[in-house]
Amino acid sequence: MNVEDDEEFGVDPETTPLSPAPSSSNIDADRGMERRRADGGGGGSEDEGGGGPASEMSLEELMYSAASYHAIAKPVTATMILSALAVIHINTEETMAAYSYQMARAYEVFSLDPGNESRGATLGKSLSNALVMVTVIGAMTFVIVLLYKYRCMKCLIGYMIFSSGSLLGLLGGVVAQVAVDKYRIPVDWLTFALGLWNFAAVGVLAIFYQRGIPPRVGQGYLVLTSAILAWQFSHFDEWTAWTLLVMLALYDLCAVLTPCGPLKALVNLMSREDAPEMPGLLYEAELPAGARRPARRASSAPGGGGGGDYGYDFDADGGDFVIEDSDEMRSPLEGIAEG
Repeated sequence: MNVEDDEEFGVDPETTPLSPAPSSSNIDADRGMERRRADGGGGGSEDEGGGGPASEMSLEELMYSAASYHAIAKPVTATMILSALAVIHINTEETMAAYSYQMARAYEVFSLDPGNESRGATLGKSLSNALVMVTVIGAMTFVIVLLYKYRCMKCLIGYMIFSSGSLLGLLGGVVAQVAVDKYRIPVDWLTFALGLWNFAAVGVLAIFYQRGIPPRVGQGYLVLTSAILAWQFSHFDEWTAWTLLVMLALYDLCAVLTPCGPLKALVNLMSREDAPEMPGLLYEAELPAGARRPARRASSAPGGGGGGDYGYDFDADGGDFVIEDSDEMRSPLEGIAEG
């Protein structure tokens, strides 16, 4: 063995006894083995290690999918239960009749008269009313996406705060008043007004400010917001309610899954590296501790847009709305105060 070979294999010729020189085939085999180990091959044969890494990855993806489903199923189930309870137990015949008339005047373009019209005419009018409402919802969603895309954050945050405060304070007050009247709860108007004001103010702070408020409080307010809206929509007549439900389901599928959908565009915008934080646009569900997406990091990919090493995981391509809460999330209200 010469000195060059000794130095290549890390052998000191002065302190190491001489041994038979390894053949070139053995050297190549050793180098191939080291290369396979560096690549994660484990050095085993295909039969011994076949499917090992792939099986491990599949198990991680399965566990992540189960954790994501569990994180989303909880708020959806709570919303459905609260909505059903509110519609059934916070309504009377008088309130149903009164608010049905108000809803018809406020939302319906074509008045329905099932008693004097054929089913085809009633179905056509109800489909037209539902199409008008869904069109307005879609247009407003596109406006929100454009405001977020062009960084009109003060305008967007102001609109979101106003709408959330109005919904919690005004429409929530209507629901609370019906409950007080139905169950004859003894409360004076001053206490009722102060309680309603605090309910709406805390909701706005929990959803948009978030500092010093547990995340579950904001999540609970978002669930209550959905339940209050469901209570309002329950006052539509039967024809309009069913057609609107079908139209909203189709709109949600198109908005999330199609390339030109506004919700998909919003998710793609919020998943960028330089995207400003905007709580309240999407529900933020906490994943269990240790549940991480076993996917490739896209922070070095062209165009950014990947998950990177952030405090949350966001699957824009798969329509996955599961986001991990991050303690470093910057409140939008602080940005307004500083700006």
